[in-house]
Amino acid sequence: MLRGDEVTCLNHLEDVSPAAAALGIFSVCFSTLVGIPQAYKIHRLRSARGVSFLTLGLGNVGGFLYVLNLTILHYNQITLSLSKDFAFWLAAQRSLVFVWVELFNALSMLAIYPVAAYYVQDAACSVRVDALGVNWVFGMKQAVFYGFIAQVLVVLLAWVPALAVLGSTGRCEPLMVYGNVLGFVVGVIIISKFLPQLQASIYAKGSHSLSYVTYGVDAVAGVVAWAQKFFITKERISTWLPPLFLHALEVIVLSLNYYHDSRRKAEGGDKHESDDDERASEGDHLYGGTDNSRADTSPLLAPAVGVDRPSDRLGGGEGSSEVRARDGGGGGGGGSGSDGGGGSSDRIARSREKAEPSAFDKFVDAFL
Repeated sequence: MLRGDEVTCLNHLEDVSPAAAALGIFSVCFSTLVGIPQAYKIHRLRSARGVSFLTLGLGNVGGFLYVLNLTILHYNQITLSLSKDFAFWLAAQRSLVFVWVELFNALSMLAIYPVAAYYVQDAACSVRVDALGVNWVFGMKQAVFYGFIAQVLVVLLAWVPALAVLGSTGRCEPLMVYGNVLGFVVGVIIISKFLPQLQASIYAKGSHSLSYVTYGVDAVAGVVAWAQKFFITKERISTWLPPLFLHALEVIVLSLNYYHDSRRKAEGGDKHESDDDERASEGDHLYGGTDNSRADTSPLLAPAVGVDRPSDRLGGGEGSSEVRARDGGGGGGGGSGSDGGGGSSDRIARSREKAEPSAFDKFVDAFL
């Protein structure tokens, strides 16, 4: 890298205004929560369809390497903040707000990975490199697990030597070259990490389990940060160009997903099927028929219809006949009056047709 583009150690605590301190607190809270909508949407739909694990993995590695880069850059400030009492340490955190923001952001996005891994369809996944004679075939869950182990190893290999040097010297300066190399690697990861998600969204033709909120808010916040760096602080190009490229890809992916989702809704693709066989068929198609996915084989964006059915809450009498009818039991022997097996099935069908999603479910389907 060019010497003029290198970062140097920060040796003095900054005099941060109250407004900037408040913005820093907000940024920390925002970074902590940013991954929750994505994790919740995957859990609610019980599917990781449309989510790229390669993008998640690159994001995890890049996030924790960036935290390490900032830790090296701010290490002299960190040691200075520990030189006095707790009140002094607390006040000094205003100079370390970017370290906290990126740390909590990395942890928040990391939480998405195990949720997506739990609900991923366990289809065959091959790794083939003809030049090396490599042709490995894994189940998708196994491949995702190995990918997570690889992420952990890369992060540990980067962090452990740096922490050893920082612990022995107590200074940032011996690691400045290492920090600059990390900055370059992080820049490459930031530029490339959303490309697999773009490919996944093109293939999936819709958002499916990908959250509009998580990546939409991240894109907006990133554009605001770019404007601040470019127009106000006038930082070097390497600090704002890679994130700008990333957020542009996020906007492209979300726009593409919105186009396909809107087109599918216009064609009636999100209308819920009333026939149970069609529900089961769609569920097996979307979730691969795995044990986890079979717990809920409702359509991809369907509300929680049938989760809390009236027949589940009734005991005996009509309820008993409805449960037996639903489970394939006897006809009208346990019913009341003229309500035999056919009548029970009709009532179940009518209850499902009348069931309406809650306001919260409608909000989640529309915006999450």
